[in-house]
Amino acid sequence: MKTLTSQPSLHRKLQFAPVFALAMFASAMFAAEPAVPAPPKAAVSAINPTEMRMHLEFLSSPELGGRYTLAPNFAISAKYLASRLKSYGYKGAGANGSFFQPFEIVSAKQDPEKSKLSLTIGKDTTQPAYGDFYSATRFTGSAEGGIVFVGYGISSPAQKYDDYAGLDVKSKIVLIASGTPTSVDNSKLEDIEEDEGAARAHGAVGIIRLPSANFVRMMANPSYKENSSRFPLNRLAAEKADKLPTIRLTPALADKLLAQVGTTVDKVNDTTKGGGALTPKALDASANFTAAVVETKTGTQNVVATLQGTDPKLRDEYITFSAHYDHLGTNARGEMYPGADDDGSGTTAVLNIAQAMAMQPPKRSVFIIFHAGEELGLLGSKYNTDFAPAIPLEKLVVDLNIDMIGRSRPAGDTEKANEALTGPNAIYLIGADRISKELHQISEATNARTEKMKFDYTMNDPKHPERIYFRSDHWNYAKHGVPIIFYFDGIHVDYHKPTDTVDKIDFDKMTKVSRLVYETGWTLANMDHRLKKDVN
Repeated sequence: MKTLTSQPSLHRKLQFAPVFALAMFASAMFAAEPAVPAPPKAAVSAINPTEMRMHLEFLSSPELGGRYTLAPNFAISAKYLASRLKSYGYKGAGANGSFFQPFEIVSAKQDPEKSKLSLTIGKDTTQPAYGDFYSATRFTGSAEGGIVFVGYGISSPAQKYDDYAGLDVKSKIVLIASGTPTSVDNSKLEDIEEDEGAARAHGAVGIIRLPSANFVRMMANPSYKENSSRFPLNRLAAEKADKLPTIRLTPALADKLLAQVGTTVDKVNDTTKGGGALTPKALDASANFTAAVVETKTGTQNVVATLQGTDPKLRDEYITFSAHYDHLGTNARGEMYPGADDDGSGTTAVLNIAQAMAMQPPKRSVFIIFHAGEELGLLGSKYNTDFAPAIPLEKLVVDLNIDMIGRSRPAGDTEKANEALTGPNAIYLIGADRISKELHQISEATNARTEKMKFDYTMNDPKHPERIYFRSDHWNYAKHGVPIIFYFDGIHVDYHKPTDTVDKIDFDKMTKVSRLVYETGWTLANMDHRLKKDVN
């Protein structure tokens, strides 16, 4: 799963007590479940620990080197998945029947020599060195103008919240803090209402970011300056190079600006942690900066396939199963990140589900997509939704996305880093009710009839600080109005570490979740009507 950068860190402990939504089903909920044939027993049985282990041991093997999207051996994973899908009877959904959907990624490394800043506060002008500020953009660009502190940088008329109210930022540079105020539902914000989108809409020419609490911690590491210029920010080559030039300040430099509004970086981060109020204000300050990067372009691919439905009237609609098959690769010390749970578990699950679906195809067609570049910023799903969909989005009934379902917290586990990890018979469900309440009802009813797992909806809260809804590939479908469910076991001690290994996987739990996703998809693929949507 993608690491959160501009929001609270994943490595910060989740501030909640796990609350399980134990199924209490009214008769109306059972009535809402469509009358469809039961899924074939042989297909359900085909999803089993033996199959799971076989695929996952290969995907996590040293030969694949951690499945880093930009590594040469990443293609081995893609070929493995494609060959399996072909053997099950799927057709390639790429150009000319290919199982691959190619796209290009641009990696932008900071260029310290060409990145410049001139900062005027009151009557004093300085030229801070690189290391007092950092490029925070995927494009090279320059900006010059007065500085306006815009708090969270959110302007949402629909939610009656506007950090830009009474401020003139046209041809100015905006100073932005991370986070979202408690009065705003961030799941309902449009791109134009927050961050770069809002700044651009109000006429700003550049952005200066305050360091979040996470960045403050990272910047305290003596090696941060070196690492910041070594590790790239990534984007799709298909994206237009029209984003606002952006830099990020160190706490010491940011405090000099914030002194004009009587606060400090630490005080701002304490406030934003709880979604408290900030006070936007035009500052007696200006800046002239260049945020420079060095670009490298690399080709990669999603793996895409379809299974034709049996009903001539319904086969033009698709039930989508998705997972990301990339991970983090191998570090400078030669340590491989196997990604057994993240997201070898989801990739394995979708592969098994694809096999089960092919044993007796449903009425609607099935679309399987394994996304690349999720760890680089949901890039594979963004390419498939925003630029060149393999299947037109209006034909997608649902996206059932699986990202980390292989770990469980055993009884008596006191490891703090596992406090958000679900147990052997539990799983987080995220997003099922956001677009289609009928989807939520079908999900609940299917579980009550089949696997009887404990569903935890804690992370489905729109105001949850970890913003999990936005952090895996389903989000790029949801933002286009495609109903989604995201299945997730929770952050654990081995997340994004070399210790995320196969020996720690709970294959029985993985099997139960995978069967549940298959059974839910089977119902959706065979019911006589398309899912009702409550929002577009």
